[in-house]
Amino acid sequence: MVRKCLKKKSKRITCHKRYKIIRKVKEHHRKLRKEAKKNLNRHTKKDPGVPNILPFKESFLKDVADAKMKLEEARLRNLEYLHTDKSPSHEVMHSTVQYDVKDVIKQSDIIIEVLDARDPLGTRCPDIEKIVLDENKRLVLLINKIDLVPRSNLEAWVTYLRKQNTVLTFKANVQRQSNHLSSGRLYILKDGKMPAKGFGTSELLSLLGNYSRNSNSEMSDADSRLSLTVGVVGLPNTGKSAIINTLKRQKVCVSGNVPGLTRRSQRVRIDKNLFLLDAPGTLVSKSSDASDLVLKNCIKPEMLADPVPAVEAILRRCSQEQLLSKYDIEGYNNVSEFLVKLAHRLGRMKKGGIPDTIMAARSLINDWITGKITYYTEPPCIADGEGEGEFDLSLKDHAMDTSAISTE
Repeated sequence: MVRKCLKKKSKRITCHKRYKIIRKVKEHHRKLRKEAKKNLNRHTKKDPGVPNILPFKESFLKDVADAKMKLEEARLRNLEYLHTDKSPSHEVMHSTVQYDVKDVIKQSDIIIEVLDARDPLGTRCPDIEKIVLDENKRLVLLINKIDLVPRSNLEAWVTYLRKQNTVLTFKANVQRQSNHLSSGRLYILKDGKMPAKGFGTSELLSLLGNYSRNSNSEMSDADSRLSLTVGVVGLPNTGKSAIINTLKRQKVCVSGNVPGLTRRSQRVRIDKNLFLLDAPGTLVSKSSDASDLVLKNCIKPEMLADPVPAVEAILRRCSQEQLLSKYDIEGYNNVSEFLVKLAHRLGRMKKGGIPDTIMAARSLINDWITGKITYYTEPPCIADGEGEGEFDLSLKDHAMDTSAISTE
């Protein structure tokens, strides 16, 4: 009789049983991890110490103690550094770029100081203007970002500043393409949302061309226009590089909403007779308060160790109704209460539902810097009879300023 061949038993099981095994294994591993977290020091062995038979035991223990002491000192230094004000002093930041700015002023025939239309007096640089006067250079004040203020406010500022200096208005191009940047004329500007193209290019180039021709009026007509070098200076993030890109109609200089992008001076050729020198932003403000510099976007908000003083300055400059409408929160009595409500509104919470007021303060500062919170300053009072008449942004009004910078 032939013996039957024994077959191996099949390992096939039902899906229900296979998935049940997987669940059981997963649950077992989860319990092991949970127990391991509860008993972290359960299986740690006691340090037996240094045996007495070890040669040079005393010196070895001394070296170990010295190493532990050094680690403790390093830890304490790190803690002390975290609690100190890491905001850079404005004198140190000014000294890093002071040489480049002075060199730009010496190489230039005319200096354009760029001002922010929202705070022209706050963004002026008295130290730069003093250097320009000492070097016997011509100074032109260029008010940039005019799309961020009402037309009436801009007219008042131009009327006030023109009592002392030549003043032009400008709006830099903010288009995304890298070349063929468009521009328009100032007289068509109206209140409201403005296009991304630049405004004031033709007025500024016409003024510089008139100065170049007036510098040597005795030459023949063919050679009447001399080569002109113009230095562009001002506080960080006032739009110096963006203005040069608008005049060049292509992005030749790095620009952005971050202070300190321009690290050194750069020479840009506009045409055969006009050259522009882009200077790095200079911190020469009389105020050494880091909060004031942050609100002017001269330094990064991350460099502030305590952003609460900057928030206090914002609350002083803005009305309560504006902030309540902007962030849809209820009324507040002080800065702390405002930050708590703002943290709840923005979802800035710590563990346990504690409001993160520091992150809420930084969010408010970022909204201020990026222009989401609208604000502008008013010029000082003008005496009666001064600056009468309607102000015109067109080139006709700028033509009268040409004589102010012609060669005496």
